[in-house]
Amino acid sequence: MSFVNLQFWALFLPVCFAVYAMMRSARGQNLILLLASLVFYASYDYKYVLLLLLCTGLGYLGGRLSGRDRRYCIAAAALLLLVLLVFKYTGFLLGGLGAALGFSLPAILLPVGLSFYVFQGCSYLFDVYNGKLEPERDIISYGLFVCFFPTVISGPIQKGRELLPQIREKRALRYEDFSFFLLCFLWGAFLKLVIADRLDIMTGKLFVEYYDYHGLVLMVNSLAYTMQIYADFAGYSYMAIALARLFGFRLGDNFRQPYLALGIQDFWRRWHISLTSWFTEYLYFPLGGSRKGTARRYVNIMIVFLVSGLWHGAAWSFVLWGALHGLYQIIGHLTRQGRTRLYHRLGIDTESGAFRAGQRLVTFSLVSFAWIFFRAGSLAKALVYCRNMLSGFAPWALFDGTLAGFGISGLDWAILLLALGLLGLVSALREKGLTSGCILKQGFAARALVCWALLMSIVVFGAYGGEYSASAFIYAGF
Repeated sequence: MSFVNLQFWALFLPVCFAVYAMMRSARGQNLILLLASLVFYASYDYKYVLLLLLCTGLGYLGGRLSGRDRRYCIAAAALLLLVLLVFKYTGFLLGGLGAALGFSLPAILLPVGLSFYVFQGCSYLFDVYNGKLEPERDIISYGLFVCFFPTVISGPIQKGRELLPQIREKRALRYEDFSFFLLCFLWGAFLKLVIADRLDIMTGKLFVEYYDYHGLVLMVNSLAYTMQIYADFAGYSYMAIALARLFGFRLGDNFRQPYLALGIQDFWRRWHISLTSWFTEYLYFPLGGSRKGTARRYVNIMIVFLVSGLWHGAAWSFVLWGALHGLYQIIGHLTRQGRTRLYHRLGIDTESGAFRAGQRLVTFSLVSFAWIFFRAGSLAKALVYCRNMLSGFAPWALFDGTLAGFGISGLDWAILLLALGLLGLVSALREKGLTSGCILKQGFAARALVCWALLMSIVVFGAYGGEYSASAFIYAGF
């Protein structure tokens, strides 16, 4: 059961919201949401509900025992990370040993959302250890903090000092929250069902059969995946934030027009903001950040991005993806002064629209190239893909019908281009500060028209209206 599942809309959400609305206390509201969250998680794989409860219990006990000794927080965080290590990285760490000794290790099924709720529990424990947060005494409140169904599968990763105060207070049901929920959720569903799932038809085929294609076809496919992963994950995040608002919780943005970034550092201020914030606060700063000299700063940056790559998946291709982003940032820092002097000598106005457009194009190209390693599944596949992409360049592939052979018809391409155009327009408006708040300030008729247009687009052009079905959220696998 996912946010775009009919069972979720026909049964789970109406029942959950109706019972929640009848509660007269914060504790009653929290209990209903906690039980609903466990049911939601069990719909993915009921066997791992016990693991979720175990991790919840570890975090709760670590915080409660911190009054005796703060080191209990570190011990509990270490145990949480050990659980993540066992389930996610055992095969990666021991796979080479098994191959060398001539035996294969049994596959361990990765529990959905494990990386997210482990990091969320660790953030709470680190904040308690550092004195930024008082330990939560109510097990129901803490359980909801970890298990809350909008965020437990794929985030956004929440910090205890931001979410727990909202959990402790009774939430009133407000019309403004419902309006925000409807608009934000429909926009997220539009990104997922109209854009991401349609692009998945092409990328799902070409990232498997890449060895049969070359040049421009693979370049277009890599750009398609660049847009797919954004539409998929940002779509999920918008829906999660919207669902949380329906129940009175306010979560921060997880994406802020990342493909309009002016550099790689700027990109990471805009992409998966909750994870970037987690690594910055709980890894980069404790390593010393930029306080211990330039060389140490570069080492810290590379460590953070290598760990980020491993967090996304136990494969060398993810490690290289992280290393690329680390190198992008280090090279950017190393060449900053030289580039500034060069621009000055050439009389280039670095504040001009043309220059900023060039910055965005270069950043987008670098990010798109790195996504190949993220998507390929293995380092060997990624390298072959890149080799084929850089050979046999044939520009006529755009016009000879080659791209129509991947399950995306001419009509599908037209729908995609229009949908991507809408996404670009909305991103440009948000970049100028014109957010969904502007729509919410309009009258009922204007808001209803926007929501109706999004709903009809999803019904007619989305995964349920075409000849394909909704795919799983990409980040649910992490």
